[in-house]
Amino acid sequence: MNFRGIAILAAGILALSAVALASDAQKIDPRSVLQRYVDAINAGDTDAALALWSADGVMTNTRGRTITGRENLRRFIQGNIAGKQRLDPETVQTVGDKVTWNNRESNDSYRKLGVAPVQITAELLIQDGMIKSWVAYFLPSEITRIEHACAMPEAQGVLLNSQPCSQFIEQAKAHTASAIASSAQDKR
Repeated sequence: MNFRGIAILAAGILALSAVALASDAQKIDPRSVLQRYVDAINAGDTDAALALWSADGVMTNTRGRTITGRENLRRFIQGNIAGKQRLDPETVQTVGDKVTWNNRESNDSYRKLGVAPVQITAELLIQDGMIKSWVAYFLPSEITRIEHACAMPEAQGVLLNSQPCSQFIEQAKAHTASAIASSAQDKR
């Protein structure tokens, strides 16, 4: 190959590298999507929070309830905002399009029970800069803490997210066991 051929080949490689770098620059960091969602919820901005969900996004809450569809997600977000939900992310880890984080969450239900904030783990799948799935679950120690608070006399009649304590705890235990087993299986 002569000098001219080498120069043309080098120019081609540089051009392809530039295209690859531009493509990487356009990718949205999954952690930034989480942060924008947290900011929107904490600001009480339903529309900004909903705008971060993909059209086929799926939310699974701490009791295993699955929320799908734009209007259902909107109602879920509005309910959290109305309950004065406050998100406070702690340990955030990103692997590819998956974000796993621990959150200290407060809302009116947890405050009435005297356990706010509670620690929740959430696993998000971010695709094309949008939330595709979100699975939230309690750490087992948090369920125990909530269960003990529910047993106190002053907790009589307190509803946790519109549910009696016993029902809330039962669903949270089942979902947490399932979510932890699924997460462990994903890591294999």
